[in-house]
Parts: sequence; C-alpha cells; structure tokens
Amino acid sequence: MNQLTLFRILTFILIPLASIFGVIDFLMLATALANPAMLLPVFILAAFVIYTFASLRFLTKNIDINKPGKPSLRDWIRVNAFVSAFMGIMLLLNTLTIFFMSDIMLRQALTEILEKQVNVPPMLNIELFVKMMKLAAWFMLFISLILLTHIILNFRLMKLYKHLFQEPVV
Repeated sequence: MNQLTLFRILTFILIPLASIFGVIDFLMLATALANPAMLLPVFILAAFVIYTFASLRFLTKNIDINKPGKPSLRDWIRVNAFVSAFMGIMLLLNTLTIFFMSDIMLRQALTEILEKQVNVPPMLNIELFVKMMKLAAWFMLFISLILLTHIILNFRLMKLYKHLFQEPVV
C-alpha cells in the first residue's frame, strides 16, 4: 500500500473523531472561560480538529486535483501537526501507563477516586470502572497510533508535493 492510499484511509478515519472532538471542545470552551486551567486542553483539542480538517483540505483540494494551494495551508498544517503530535504522544504515554499498571494498582487507584465521589450508585462498582478504564486505554492507543502515523505521512506528502504550495510567479 503506498503512502497516499494509507494517508487517505487514515484521514477518513480521523474525520469522525475530529468532528466528535470538535463538539466536545466547543462544550469545554464554556467551562474553560470560567476555569483558565482548562484552556490548554481546549487549545490542544482545537489544534487536533484544525489539523485534521486542514489535512483533508490538502488531500482533496490540492493532491487529488493537483491544484496549487495557499502557502498558509501548509503553515496551518505544520503548526497544528506539532500540537497534535504532542497530543498523540501524551495519549500513547497514558495508554502505556495504564497497560503496564498491575490490576491491583489500577483497582487501588480507582477505589481511591470512587471513595472521593459522593452518591455513587451501587451498580457503578470497581469492576465496571476497571473495564471502562481498559476500554478507554485501547481507544486512546488506537487514536494515538493513527494520529502519529498520519502526521508522519502528512509531512512526507507535503515534502513530496511542495510544488503545490509555491507562490505563483507573476
């Protein structure tokens, strides 16, 4: 499978994720205005959404029809790719932490978190939270690997198709 085909597949996998994260980010923005500590996660999610849709634009408007684009699109992709790569690396590290944590340690950590909560329904037991945490870890692993692979391919394709970002000579 060549780079462009893999890039196309990964882009179309990332689009629904970016759409969902965009809605979440929009909802988080209201909270972040009241709590400035939330601004960094809002910024990181926004960069991921911008990166994904800028990459889609690069793929569909420039590569597919071989039409030159604005150099600013290249800048948008590059800047947001670095922030998205940070997000992907952090997701990967968090996932590896969960996977390498023993079940006993994971149960202990989740038990401490549950004890601090008030009015937890009895059906939400520690077993359910352990399963949910492992499911979330697999989801984060999936996202991080796809995102990091997509970013690497995107930089290679931008280098390969750099002629599409050249300013036209008048």
